[in-house]
Amino acid sequence: MPRRNLPAVRPRAGRLVRGFTLVELVLVITLVGILAVVAAPRFFNNSTFDERGYRDEIGAALRYAQKVAVATGCPVRVTLNASGYALGQQTALAGHCDPGDASYATPVRLADGEVMAGSPPAGVTVTPSLDFVFGATGGTTLGGDQTVNVGSRALLVNATSGLVTTP
Repeated sequence: MPRRNLPAVRPRAGRLVRGFTLVELVLVITLVGILAVVAAPRFFNNSTFDERGYRDEIGAALRYAQKVAVATGCPVRVTLNASGYALGQQTALAGHCDPGDASYATPVRLADGEVMAGSPPAGVTVTPSLDFVFGATGGTTLGGDQTVNVGSRALLVNATSGLVTTP
């Protein structure tokens, strides 16, 4: 069956209609304008991304501290305040941790040797300041569950189990 071209639609007045109507064009321009007003500020403001990234970094550090404490059987101290976070262990004594060392001066290192510590990006606030220890069973020395606020985002540390979650 041969293919034939269909003629353009003819309105009642006899003119050919092609393209978009003025109403359609105005509607599209209005929608693009609304999207620009709502979405554009998110692309030019990094604070939201900085907060999320630093919250994720702190969460990973806390989970790592707990895993190191459980794997080595040596407590890991977490120091977290507005200027950053750091993880420390007791000094080694005869191949194990020294239970008499309350300073936790030995920094916890990653597998590549990098010290597990960090500081917040400019403009990102962390509250409250915490100083606690993950024990060999994974629990903490916190008196109760603790919420760590990183800007407008939060982390929850369960005192008993040491579980770190994002509410």
